[in-house]
Parts: sequence; structure tokens; C-alpha cells
Amino acid sequence: MAMTARITALLICWVTGGLAIALGQSIDPRSPEEWRTQIAMEELKLDYWLPARIRQLEIERNHLLAKISKLPLHDPKPLTGQYGYHSLVRSSDSKFHYLTADTVYNQQLNSIGLVPALNPFDPQAGIYAFPKRFKIEILPGTEIGEEVNGIWVPGPDTGEWEEVVNWLNEDFPDPGPYPVVFSEIKRDVSQVRLVVPVSDSENEPDYYALGEFYLFRGQDGKIADNISTFGSSGVAFSASDTLSLDRAWNLDYVYDGISVLGLPLSENTTNVEDFVVRFPDHDTQPGPVQIVLDIGEPQRIGRIELWPTAAPEGMVVPLFGFPGEVVAEISLYADFRESREIPIPNPRVRMHNDNLLTIIGDGEIARYVRLTFSDFFEFMDASILGIGEISVLEYGEVFSLGCEISATGIPEDAVDQLPRLVDGFSRQRKILPETDWIVGLAKRRPLDARLEFVEHELTSAQQKWRAWLLRMSIFLGAGLFILLFLGLTIQKRQRRREVNRLKVQITRDLHDEVGSSLGSLSLASEHLERMASDELIREELGEISLTAREANASLLEVVWMTDQTTVFLSDLVKKLIQRAEKVLRGVEVISDVSPDCPEIEVNLTAKRHVVSFFKEAIHNCARHAQATRVLVNVHQTKDHLELTIHDNGCGFDASIEHEGWGLGSMRKRATELGGDLNINSSPNKGTEIILDVPLANLTTDPTHLYKTSN
Repeated sequence: MAMTARITALLICWVTGGLAIALGQSIDPRSPEEWRTQIAMEELKLDYWLPARIRQLEIERNHLLAKISKLPLHDPKPLTGQYGYHSLVRSSDSKFHYLTADTVYNQQLNSIGLVPALNPFDPQAGIYAFPKRFKIEILPGTEIGEEVNGIWVPGPDTGEWEEVVNWLNEDFPDPGPYPVVFSEIKRDVSQVRLVVPVSDSENEPDYYALGEFYLFRGQDGKIADNISTFGSSGVAFSASDTLSLDRAWNLDYVYDGISVLGLPLSENTTNVEDFVVRFPDHDTQPGPVQIVLDIGEPQRIGRIELWPTAAPEGMVVPLFGFPGEVVAEISLYADFRESREIPIPNPRVRMHNDNLLTIIGDGEIARYVRLTFSDFFEFMDASILGIGEISVLEYGEVFSLGCEISATGIPEDAVDQLPRLVDGFSRQRKILPETDWIVGLAKRRPLDARLEFVEHELTSAQQKWRAWLLRMSIFLGAGLFILLFLGLTIQKRQRRREVNRLKVQITRDLHDEVGSSLGSLSLASEHLERMASDELIREELGEISLTAREANASLLEVVWMTDQTTVFLSDLVKKLIQRAEKVLRGVEVISDVSPDCPEIEVNLTAKRHVVSFFKEAIHNCARHAQATRVLVNVHQTKDHLELTIHDNGCGFDASIEHEGWGLGSMRKRATELGGDLNINSSPNKGTEIILDVPLANLTTDPTHLYKTSN
């Protein structure tokens, strides 16, 4: 949010230079009122739908990149010295700092440029002490001043100061490491004055600093060359107060052409290479190299600029290949029989961290320029001479572009590289005139701010879209998993219902088919039993009839259990009594189920034990007891269930184990149910079987395995 707010503020503060000029306004606003008229830049209305927003931002980004590609390269660099101009800390009775430029000759002024200084202690901290509030005044053409004992004395004021820029009542927006250009002045002036009020706030410094102060002349209503260049006889600078620190701050440094803006190059790159010579003899330092330029005809030479070349393969090596010693000579004659020598002490130091080396010609008329280089750069055990461009110029007009050039002291295979020194390119970029460079950077500032905003919004939109896609993937994956789970659950239930339906169908078919057959078999056996005269045959037929009845009863139980998902004790007791009535032929079955018999669900294991136990007891009664009456009693005692089967049959001696009666199996089942079995019987006195089982063992599965036979 802070990032977006800061960039949005920049967008509000600045409009494109093209829009400003189209409206007849300055590139940068000359007052808060003019700034408010420049908020005409249409805001970027972003689409809510993220894919549409991303496409919109990508189109806007490409549009901005296309515009920026036509403007100068923005590559600010901290300086190793000559930071610019720095005012003194004023006393409390001082109201203003003054920085004045006297044009010496009345000049038509089109634009004024201010270049910030970077913080010399921490370049990453941004610009340093750029005035927040200031005004710029011009004095229309008056009598010119003169130099008295080496000091410039301005001419008398014959007119009144006119404000062309006024930011005294509001803070000027932070320009960052870009130049500020106030254009469209179009006045003949003799003096230009920057007025900075002394701050009365304890939180604000009462000093300010500038990297460069540009004065661009007007020509045919357009911006022309800079007349404030160091050494020019066209402008003299003075200040009300100056902090002078050698190789750091000085009034001279505000118009020396050295700033933190880097080199005046285009944004677009080409395949044009720089002049780089590698000397073959690695053991000895090569002799001096002399390069001679013929600019065609005599010209006033204001300055000679030597451009550094870039280090190979992206290496961070400032001033790669630049020589340690440089001597410049200018002459009207090709043989330099009469010439002026311009020594340049410590050239690498004067270039201030990969900047230009400017050699002042003081406007002397010459046609030929000779440069002598020695003390070559050492790289990988070889001597290297690397120069990006040699420019000979005055007031922005370059005389050396494409001129004749020759050299001595270089290898023969390097002669073909000489035209690279006057081709107008350096570091694979086109060299721009100083005016186009400064004005272009001022125009680039709002585009860079807008591009930063667009790229921030684009990155944010892409991140949100990826996060949204991830969430949707998770939601869809979860949804598919849930659907799959539901589908499998439904399929499993359908299959279970199908299996249950098939099971029910099978058991009912068994009941209908097998049950009726067993019933017929039982009836036939009973009929034959009555007809048979042989006792042995009657017994066998009785066994067959009993087996058929028991099988039919078991079949009915299977059908019943198949239809039931749960078995309650009351239903189980009813089925037990029905089994007794079905199996015991010709026997009166009396049931006594106490009303306090609990309505509990019986687990499968307990049900099988109880049914098998009851089946065995009824089987014994039917086969051995010869009873005419059987009493089935079910009642609850405390937390136990007591099942009693009492018949009036022949009885037996309970102390003797009887084979075939299944008494051992009945005892095992009682034990596995966690209950007790009591058998009371004696000959001719009937039999009483009592099963006492804890109710808890009927509702929960036993902890031991089901061991008994069926």
C-alpha cells in the first residue's frame, strides 16, 4: 500500500512533458498553480477482472517502454568528488540564500535546469539537500558587468526582477535523481537568480545543495545549447554564501558539466563497438599513442570531451582501458608548428567514477586536435587503451562527428577502429546533445514513475491471479475429491443395498423353496411314522421329522436375521419361543416373559450364542425328554438376564455326562457369554435348564473369540 501511494503521488505530481509543451506550459511546473493545471494526465482506470487487468497493464507497460526507449538513458551514478554547490548554514537574521548567474551578454533564455546532488555519504539514500521551497527570478537585459581584479562585478540593475518560478508557498515535489527543467521562458535576460528561503523549522535544514545549474538559450523559439558550462565566457556565477571544500563542494562545481546523471546516452542500444586496443607486447609498456582529429575548418573550440568505454562482459570496472596520462593540443596547422598545449593532470581522478573527461578550449580557434595518451590500463597481463568517443564542440555544436582521424603508436590491425572515435556512439548507444539529454531526462521522470506504478500493479495483479488460480485449484481439487468420495459412498451404498436385496431375495427363495420342502418332508415323515409298524423305523422317521422341523426353524431365523439390521432382546425372545413351538411337535409350550425384560440391542456374537444354546436345549427336549409340556421363562434379576427352560419329561441324572445331549457345548456357550449355566434334573422328574447372563455382555461384543461350534 505504501509503495502504491508513493507512486500514485508521483503520478499526480507530474504529467508527461509532451502534454505540458502541447499546452504551452513548462516541462516542470513553475508554480503550484501551474502544477494543478498539469494534473490533466488521464488516470489509468484498472479493470476489476484480473486477466483483463493484467492485459491492460501489459499493454500500458509496453506503451511506456516504447516511449522511454526514445528518451535518454537514466543511469545515475554517485561521484567521487565535485559533488556540486553547497550553501552555508545561515544565521537566524538571514532570510534567503542567493545563487546568481550573470549572462555577461544579454541572452534569450528558454529553459532553466536544476540537477540534484546525491547524498555523498550514502548514495542509496537519494538526493541530498535539494531545495524544497525556492523561486527563480530573471532580470531583463541591462548593462553588462565586468571583471575587476579577477572578480566579476555585475552591471547596475536597470530593471526589476521578474519571477519565472515560484515555489515559496508549497514544497516542490521530490524530483529524485532526475533533472528539473523549467521551460518556455523565452525572455532576453542579463541575470538569473535562484532564491532559497532560510528555513525557520528545527526539523528542516537551513542550507541547500545543487549538482548543476543549466541555462539553455532559446533559438527560433526552441531550446538551444547550455550557456552555463564551466569556463565559458558567456556566464559568470556568484552566490551570497558558499561552502568551499576542495574536491567536494564549490561554486565552480555547479556549472562544470559533471553531475550524478551519468553519461548523455540514448536508451536504445546498437551493435556499434568502442575503440579498444590490446597491445601485443606483454613484457614492456607501449610507447605513447597520438590521435589527430581534423575537424575540416577552423572553429571556436569550447571543449574536448573524452568518453570512457565500458568494461567487457558486464564487468564492473570503472574507466576500463582509459589512460592515466592525457595531453591535448589544438592548432590551426596540421604539423602543429604553432599550437596550444592543454595539460590534464590526473585525468582518471577528474572523471569522477566513469564520467566524461572535459578539456576546456576556452573558445580558441583551431582546426586540428592532437591527443597524446600514455600510462595505459593493465588488464590480464596486457596493456589496454579504450576510448568510447572523442567530441570537439562549442555551445552544443559537435565539430568532430565523422571527421578525418589518424593515429600513431597503435597496432596496424587497430587502425580500422579509428572511425569509432568520431561516430557519435559510445557503449553501443548514441551520444546525445547535452540539451536533448537534460530535457529528455526531465520528460522521462513521469514516464518512469508511471512505469514503476504499472509494473507494481502488474506484479500485484499477477500474484493475485496466481493465488486465485491456486485457491481455485485447491477448491476444485477438494470439490473433485468430495464428489469422488460421495460417488464412491453412493456406489458403496447402492452396492450394499443391492447385496442386501440379493441376500433378502436368496433367503426368501430359500424360505419359499427349501422351507416348503422341509415342511413337506416333516409332514411326510410324521405321516409315515404313524403308519410304520416297526419301532426302529418309527424312531428313524421321527428323527427325520425333527431334523426337518429344526432345519425349517433355522431357515426362518436366517430369513428374519437377513431382514433385520439390528436385533433387540424382545424380538430375539419371541423367535426363541417360536422355534420351541415349531420344533416341539405335540408339546404344549408355555412362555413367561416378564414385562421388565429390557429393550436392548443384542450384538451378533451374543445372539449366536443364545440361539445356539436355546437350539441345543430344545433339541434335547424334543429328542430325549418325552415331555408333554415345556415352560420357557425369561425375566431380569438386577443387571442379569435369566433364561429358564423347564419340561415335565423323563429327566436324567445330571451328575453323569450324557453323550449326544450337547451339554458340554451348552456350558462353553454360557462361559463365552460370561454367564452361568445350571442344569437341574433327575430321572422321571423333568429337567430345568437355567442360563444366567449379564445384560452388559449382550449389548457389547465379548473380548474373547467365538470358539464354540455352530
